Amino acid sequence: MRLVAKWLINIILMLVVLVAVFALILPSIFASRLAVVYSGSMAPAMPRGALAVMEPVDTATIKVGDIIAFNPVRDPETTVSHRVIEVLDGETLSFRTKGDANKDPDTDEVGAAEVIGRVRFNISDLGYVLERMGRYTRNRLGFALLICLPTIVLVTSATMDLNFMLSSGKRRARLRKKMMERRKKRKLR
Repeated sequence: MRLVAKWLINIILMLVVLVAVFALILPSIFASRLAVVYSGSMAPAMPRGALAVMEPVDTATIKVGDIIAFNPVRDPETTVSHRVIEVLDGETLSFRTKGDANKDPDTDEVGAAEVIGRVRFNISDLGYVLERMGRYTRNRLGFALLICLPTIVLVTSATMDLNFMLSSGKRRARLRKKMMERRKKRKLR
């Protein structure tokens, strides 16, 4: 039972560390940006709460059917991800977009300068998880509890297991004997 609990704790801690690494390091490696999907305008392709991974794109390569992320002229602080329904080649390159769940296309055209990137893929519900983790990891205590502590526990556990596996036969037998004695004491209680 104790071994199962140890494995379960290690798996949970490893997942926490992997999610943190995924959120903090991978975007910079692949020159990507991450965004949380807050509206249902792109459902079911990008459900609310999903994590959208965007890559930089040459606007000349954008075609109908691509999902692009852009900052609308009306609200440049907001990032919108909608599907391109028409490429407009006028004086300047622009795009007509529409959310998959919306009845009508967006009223404003999206200029090439407003495009942030193309949405490569999204992962359902991970956006909300990373957002919540991000709130806590911005201060030192949260960072220590969510990233450093699980990493230390995992490294310590792995080191102890490795030490046990590499130890001599006599020492291993002595450790097993102590472990068996502890189990007997617990059963007697």
